[in-house]
Amino acid sequence: MSPVLRFYVRPSGHEGAASGHIRRKLQEKLPDLREVEMELCYNVNWTAESLPSPEEMKKLEWLFGCPLLPDDVAQVSWLVPHPDDLVLEVGPR
Repeated sequence: MSPVLRFYVRPSGHEGAASGHIRRKLQEKLPDLREVEMELCYNVNWTAESLPSPEEMKKLEWLFGCPLLPDDVAQVSWLVPHPDDLVLEVGPR
């Protein structure tokens, strides 16, 4: 079975603006909502014989990241929920 590689990306400028819009829309239904944090996650079905080399990983990170924001791609989520936070995942898997 092929491994699925996950690349988590911090929002850049336009995603940050979208986050504000989403927060305002959600606050209409959930007035106690304080904050919305977002990240993008890219799932890559890796079908090669072996896991990607460090050079291939750099290429994949470059592909999913923003060239103006160094280190905006990670293999683990940027979100660190607190015990009273609600985490929702939206989108296809």
